[in-house]
Amino acid sequence: MNIILIAYLLIFALFGTAASYFLRFIYAYWVKKQVPMHFIFKAGICIVAVVVISALIPLLV
Repeated sequence: MNIILIAYLLIFALFGTAASYFLRFIYAYWVKKQVPMHFIFKAGICIVAVVVISALIPLLV
């Protein structure tokens, strides 16, 4: 399988994971009246990983 396609699949999965963490944060904030910052940190790590992988894609071509 082409490594570029694997990189795009990984980016897609990381965006989905980050969205899931943001939704968990919103649920906890609105329903449970808590502010769990660990969800924001985990989503931020996913987004940073997407940026790193996106920067590496031109080097793979």
